[in-house]
Amino acid sequence: MRLFAKVAEAQSFSAAARGLGVPKQTLSRRVAELEAALDVQLLRRTTRRLHLTDVGGAYAVRCAEVVRLADDANRAVTATDVEPNGLLRITADPLFGETFLPALVAEYAHRWSRVQVEVMLTRRRVDLVDEGFDVAFRVGQVDDKRLSTTNLGPARVRYCASPSYVRERGAPRTADELRAHDCLVVHAEGEAARWPVRAKKGIVTVPVGGRFRFNTFAMTYAAALAGLGIALCPDFACAEDLRRRRLVTVLHRSGLDVGAVSIAHPTQRYLSARVRSFVELATEHLRGAPWLERVPSRS
Repeated sequence: MRLFAKVAEAQSFSAAARGLGVPKQTLSRRVAELEAALDVQLLRRTTRRLHLTDVGGAYAVRCAEVVRLADDANRAVTATDVEPNGLLRITADPLFGETFLPALVAEYAHRWSRVQVEVMLTRRRVDLVDEGFDVAFRVGQVDDKRLSTTNLGPARVRYCASPSYVRERGAPRTADELRAHDCLVVHAEGEAARWPVRAKKGIVTVPVGGRFRFNTFAMTYAAALAGLGIALCPDFACAEDLRRRRLVTVLHRSGLDVGAVSIAHPTQRYLSARVRSFVELATEHLRGAPWLERVPSRS
């Protein structure tokens, strides 16, 4: 599995053999034996290059993760390498990541020069185990039993608009009144926009619309600041503008709790030094941050 993971990463027997320090023929033979043992084709070989089959691509991801776990376990047991090293893979929502990760990753990189860092920002909820990621920042509930989480604080969202918009259009006080307003919608292509609201049976979602639809929160937020409508904002994005009264909250003025802001990582008995040190630094940076405190809500 270790040899195959290296071949899959290099997409070449020659390059993988050089990196591993083994003869190319030995490497090719061992991978062929692995395919025979599994009774599947992992690679398609041509005269010019290798191609992973669909099964081979999925298997390569699992092999790479198994190799990393084995290396981490060996280091933890032998205690021969206490300094963080290797590849640290981090994922987060783009809004959260672009706001908070640059400074955090920079400090981490300065502290631990032997660690390589890969960051992927995506609105998709990444499967850390299957996709081989070490750490994720999550906003909301984390229900995956394969993950351990460190809770940083409550996650809240609130309806925000500029004071000029409220003066001109008024402030909605019920979910039904949202229909008469320009709701600034962040949406993926083809999705209907729905926002959470409080109801007698708890929080439900209702359809919303308006003149503007965007596929990035940055444009939605800029539109709210410009007085073009009402936006649904996480506290970590709008706290400073609420304090400075560039925005005010409407409808549910205290905000809606949607779970927690947390750091998640695959549950492991022996946590690698690079993951442990990053979680500790992130917790130190983010716990007690102003956006985790209650922010002004009166409109």
